[in-house]
Amino acid sequence: MFLTADALVYEFGIDYKIAKFFVDREPPTDNLYWKDKLLYLRPQPGYIFLPLIVDLFYRLDISMEELLSERFISVLEQIGHYSAEEEVGLITQQDAVEYCTGIVDDVADETFLKEVIHYLIGGKNQILALATPFKALHRGDVFLFSICVLNCDTAKKLLLVKAWFALISTLLLLDDADDYKDDLEKGEENAFIESGANQEGFDNIKALLQKNLLFIATINPAMSEGLHRKFIALADKPGIKEYLNG
Repeated sequence: MFLTADALVYEFGIDYKIAKFFVDREPPTDNLYWKDKLLYLRPQPGYIFLPLIVDLFYRLDISMEELLSERFISVLEQIGHYSAEEEVGLITQQDAVEYCTGIVDDVADETFLKEVIHYLIGGKNQILALATPFKALHRGDVFLFSICVLNCDTAKKLLLVKAWFALISTLLLLDDADDYKDDLEKGEENAFIESGANQEGFDNIKALLQKNLLFIATINPAMSEGLHRKFIALADKPGIKEYLNG
């Protein structure tokens, strides 16, 4: 499915310049994240998050020039490559952390970089305090390395982390709701399964989703509404209907 800039603006309230930038961008070469992809954007969490998170960062007062700079975007893309290599088992999680550190080491806020590394290797810090309780919603956290290169203080970086977790966990919940039945049969990682696949677990997920959407609404109300509509559209998925309508 081809995503247009107008569709992204209409559906999620994304700034048109940001939407058009990502719609028009060519997939990077020799990058496993975009391997065999003819289009940069696809209607899947792993791709749609890019314009959405950049829009949230922009509305949190990171400049458009910096967010759409080749430096920042290329960092996101290189992290994507190592994330994909980890996902298919070509490298370990430790390898991914080391390689991503190498990408940003020369331009990163050194103090915050250490915080990200400490969090990703299982340490307890300010970033962990902002994370969700579901391991399944943290696949892809290596993208937090990209925040290290942004020109803002630690307090603002932590706010960006909070926005990251709110958006990404919401998108991954959408993905997990859509794949719930298949993941249950195959034993794949899925937040609904991790929650216990029962009403109590679904209630916990629902509370997380509501918290996420309320926070996103403080930054971009249209995006929050658009994400909520996506969940409503999943109302008839087996095993999820009760959760959505409860």
